[in-house]
Amino acid sequence: MNDIIKKTMDSVSPYWGTCRFDGQSLIQCRAISRIPKDAKSIVVALFPYYLGEDAYDGQNVSKYAVVPDYHKTIGQKLDKAVCELRVKFPNEAFEHFTDNSPLPEVLTAIRAGLGVRGKNGLLINKEFGSWVFIGEIITTLELEHSNEKAAQCLNCGQCIKMCPTGALSKNGFDKDKCLSGITQQKGDLTEEQVELIEQSGCAWGCDICQSVCPLNSNAKVTPIQEFSLNAKASVDLCDDIEGRAFEWRGKKVIQRNLKILEK
Repeated sequence: MNDIIKKTMDSVSPYWGTCRFDGQSLIQCRAISRIPKDAKSIVVALFPYYLGEDAYDGQNVSKYAVVPDYHKTIGQKLDKAVCELRVKFPNEAFEHFTDNSPLPEVLTAIRAGLGVRGKNGLLINKEFGSWVFIGEIITTLELEHSNEKAAQCLNCGQCIKMCPTGALSKNGFDKDKCLSGITQQKGDLTEEQVELIEQSGCAWGCDICQSVCPLNSNAKVTPIQEFSLNAKASVDLCDDIEGRAFEWRGKKVIQRNLKILEK
């Protein structure tokens, strides 16, 4: 049985693991209704997106926004896996999730042995660092659980030291102060927020805490071709944002940020 799971998951993700579904710590969202009744296991898959530094020449958006919208890519890959597994196990149920997931994704990935939580709340994987998206398949199959040795946060404090807004501190992570969140806010920004975007040179997101993390220094380049194709390191005012990670926020926000950077 696990050989079938392995063959299927190896075809869609370079790094995955399994853990028990216990129904605890679920996030109340619309997708929660799709969790199979009598679910027993979770297959957690990572989708790395780091392209190598040469791919980021002229970059003015966060690395996760350089690749084509990950929702579509991951959705297609997990849908393929689920379709195959439903054929192989017709008496079992399989449902996939990503981003808009009823599971706390980082915690679930840690339970599956795929990494450790960084100070910024992101998963850090031993091979691909924190440059990963997470997806899950919840199933009624009883699966063996992963026993991977995870990377460990070095507690070096570099992310705290270099955070430009003080969102990271010894007291934890203040999401409201995060520069990435500021770039995604609608409406007018404060003078201080405008200055932060100007200093960052980034129209969407912020990679500082990840870029200075020693565990990201040797991150492997993604083997996922869909991320390499049509990757765009920058965005300008004339660009069509369809298919980009920031499309969901609408043109006004990204254009406001671009105008700030043009001053």
